[in-house]
Amino acid sequence: MYRQTMLLIFRKSIARLSLHSRVTFSTRQIHKMAMIDYPYEEAVKTLNQLQGTQMMPLAKKYEGYGLIAMRNFLARVKITDDDLGGMNIVHVAGTKGKGSTCAFVESILRHHGVKTGFFSSPHLIEVRERFRVAGKPISRELFTSYFWQVYKLLELDKDIYDVEFPSYFYFLTVLGFYIFKHEKVDAAIFEVGIGGTYDCTNVVTNPTVCGVSSLGIDHTNLLGDTIASIAWHKAGIFKSGVSAFTVLQPLNGLEVLQEVAKKKQACLNIAQDFTTYTAKQNVNLGLSGEYQKVNASLAIELANCWLLKQLGVSLFSGEKLDKNTVDGLANCEWNGRAQVIKFDSMTFYLDGAHTMRSVKCATEWFQKESDAEAAKLSKPCTKTLVFNVTKKRDAYSFLSTLYQCNFSKAIFVPNIATLLPTHLNDQNNLQCPVESRLAQVLQNKDEWNALCKDNNDLMVAEQSYVFACIADAIVWMSKGRDDKLQQVAQLLCLENSWPNHPCGSDHLQVLITGSLHLVGGCLRVLKPNLND
Repeated sequence: MYRQTMLLIFRKSIARLSLHSRVTFSTRQIHKMAMIDYPYEEAVKTLNQLQGTQMMPLAKKYEGYGLIAMRNFLARVKITDDDLGGMNIVHVAGTKGKGSTCAFVESILRHHGVKTGFFSSPHLIEVRERFRVAGKPISRELFTSYFWQVYKLLELDKDIYDVEFPSYFYFLTVLGFYIFKHEKVDAAIFEVGIGGTYDCTNVVTNPTVCGVSSLGIDHTNLLGDTIASIAWHKAGIFKSGVSAFTVLQPLNGLEVLQEVAKKKQACLNIAQDFTTYTAKQNVNLGLSGEYQKVNASLAIELANCWLLKQLGVSLFSGEKLDKNTVDGLANCEWNGRAQVIKFDSMTFYLDGAHTMRSVKCATEWFQKESDAEAAKLSKPCTKTLVFNVTKKRDAYSFLSTLYQCNFSKAIFVPNIATLLPTHLNDQNNLQCPVESRLAQVLQNKDEWNALCKDNNDLMVAEQSYVFACIADAIVWMSKGRDDKLQQVAQLLCLENSWPNHPCGSDHLQVLITGSLHLVGGCLRVLKPNLND
């Protein structure tokens, strides 16, 4: 009955959204106004049309044809191998921590006076976050300008190519190379999308240095279901004569990395434990979580190799890290990963963990940070989980790990910030129907309730809720706790009726995890001006 009621409410919301969309956006006059007032949004709408397009059969990509198409795309937008070489690229693959590693590398190099470009995925709030120059997402104006330049160049002669136009991620990767070329960056840090060997970022033939962060099981339908198979794909970014670094890995994974490195005549080194770099000094990390020390160690080696090759300087000063490196590590920012946002009577802990290993790390981080906060406060704390995963993930296993945090409530929502019509289209997912996403959310709730019953915890099972969008959930949680946050979130809500709940005097600690897209949707509500 509950499932049917939620689906009915959700269908009503979608129907109202569709009606509003027809009224607001169907006329030519409004379309012209959008072109004038929202050029960035028009670019994003056009980009989103590439979601789900099949550039070529998946099997072809994993036979190397995707990289052939990628080279053609680059040639069509006037990017040569010399241009790629001139970007002095740091190329990083891995299952867990590759984005954080890239963020540390970018920050270290920037604090050494290097003009950096940083290409990452996915974005959290706005697609322009994927392209950072000098540590900041490029402006909406710059994104719009570069987007249409690349789009028109690719449209110009598409009919003469077997693969006429790139798919969504391929287009973004081409755009990244194009932006960094024209912004004249000194160093470009590229995070691999999926795998490495056949990833479209692997069009780079002569990077300055390569890195592989921690290996784990993920994307098994593409990379295989063993650490050895996944390691082979990650090692595909190694290049002859180019230094490569990794961290301590499972033995079978490390053996594959070493074997591929030897075959490709790449020099593979293992980063040392973080304490080795900091034995003679106190070094703070801008990213919290014990596991970030592993990523920081890899970043130190990658940045040091880059500085030695390009500038002839080391980031080591005797047995210590130099001041620029210490500052770079301390001032590194990487939203959505072990991030804490405080409000009146509420603290949000956000981590986009979406593999079994990263969920375990997020659980340990949340327990440590929430316990430390509770010890400082003069009032009791209660914990709420906000969770979502896609159907490709093992929700029960994830929730089993998170269960040990002793949540008093659990909230399940799709990765949708708001159901209201909006000019901000960056988070739109055109590949998955909205009702399918809610059905998955209901399945996640069922898994949680089954877990609670398996642990004879019926009271917690009764305190689990489903909301149609993130804004609704945040309004409900913030009621009676933070009026300002509630008012901001309520502007993004269609409905005004939510389950009743007592507004106690306790401090609410909210863990948001399971998906980077979920975290991005929450950040859009909690910190809407994050990129400004």
